[in-house]
Amino acid sequence: FEIEFASDGTEGVQRVYQAIPDVILAGSSAPELNGYQICRLIKNDPVMRKIPLLLIADLGLKMDRFWAMKAGADDFLEKDELEAKLLKKITMVLDIYDRMDIEEKRLLKANNEKNPFNIRTRLNQILDTSLVESMLMVEFRSLADLVHDSALLNYMLFSLLESILEYDAAAIFYNDENRGPRQLAVHLPDNGKQPPAQIEKMMGEFFARFQDRGLTAAQLELQESEVIGALDDAVPPTEYATAYVKEVRLDARLIGAVAFYSKQKVDYTRVFPVHLIEDEIRLLMKLRHLYSQAETLAITDSLTGLFNHRHFMAVLQREFKASKRYEQDLSLAFIGIDHFRQLNDDWGHACGDEVLRHIAKLMDASFRSVDILARFGGKNLAVLLPQTPGDQALIALERFRNKVAQTPLQWRDEQISLGVYCGLVSIGEQSASVSVLIKQAEDALTAARNQEGDRIEISPA
Repeated sequence: FEIEFASDGTEGVQRVYQAIPDVILAGSSAPELNGYQICRLIKNDPVMRKIPLLLIADLGLKMDRFWAMKAGADDFLEKDELEAKLLKKITMVLDIYDRMDIEEKRLLKANNEKNPFNIRTRLNQILDTSLVESMLMVEFRSLADLVHDSALLNYMLFSLLESILEYDAAAIFYNDENRGPRQLAVHLPDNGKQPPAQIEKMMGEFFARFQDRGLTAAQLELQESEVIGALDDAVPPTEYATAYVKEVRLDARLIGAVAFYSKQKVDYTRVFPVHLIEDEIRLLMKLRHLYSQAETLAITDSLTGLFNHRHFMAVLQREFKASKRYEQDLSLAFIGIDHFRQLNDDWGHACGDEVLRHIAKLMDASFRSVDILARFGGKNLAVLLPQTPGDQALIALERFRNKVAQTPLQWRDEQISLGVYCGLVSIGEQSASVSVLIKQAEDALTAARNQEGDRIEISPA
């Protein structure tokens, strides 16, 4: 090896820019600039950072190794390891890294001579960048307290993004565990009016990219948009020249995505501090996903995947009060499985559990996303249909009943034909309370069961 020496850190950095070496060895306690500062200077240069740098520490403290890696060193050596490991380390990094050829070095040297390197200016730039990144991290981390409220989280997140990044539209999507429409929150910065048709198109293109990449066809159909900003039909649509979308995954599962749109050509990968924004949003999405998992477990029946009794009752209370106050329609149906006890006796309780799961999947495929589906207790299931009069609820129940009859359960080597019976009630003057409404639906369910099942009984309102 040809070796060039420098007596202190300042001289060393200057020599690196003049000689363009293949490997840099820096002492952690070098005078003027220590090894960690040398690392920051070299590794913050998009061209020079390609040169591998080995940091040599006087002491073998864990903190030395930690700061070496954080500063950007490619490897770390203690002084007492030099004789045994130095040549091996140098050979290893030269094998791993692609070295510059003679022409690349010549051009780089010429450019460095034309634009002399100023250590003080570069140190100030690194210091300023570090301060900005630290402040942004504090701002983003403060949003972690809002992961339980997606609407407030989106509002505060977009407010922060608007203050640090230029875009014509931004979008964020959380692939939560709970049921419901896949919602895209869209932000239009101040004075950035967009026509509704353009936002609808953007939303469709956003979800289309996830076809076969983490969202099922059924999930892709459940789309809603929450627009924060001004929509105006009078504004002529302008195609976005840039659509920068970053997916966030956890254990290969898509948990969300963030996107930035601009009417200009923008390479967001080179825009400061997009890399930090992506890291912080990824962390927020992971926290949001873990919260949604915990929330879903608390309100979900573990066997069927439907809502549990406790959550269903809370929703029923809320919808009942809203229906009474605003004089809206509301229908409630209880669902039983024909000859369920006989199925358990003939095929075993494992089969009975599979029957419940099978019926729950058919319910999920038969009713609207706004309908509330639950396991009400034991073998009985329930569906709450907000803003739905009795005649429309009856149509939905008949469709579901026919689907069950046409979809036998495959159990081991046998096909088991199934049927359901239902008790339906719609809110009326006699429905003075939730308990009365439930009693009416239970009476209708009992009447349907007593008539050999496979039917729907309607309770008088």
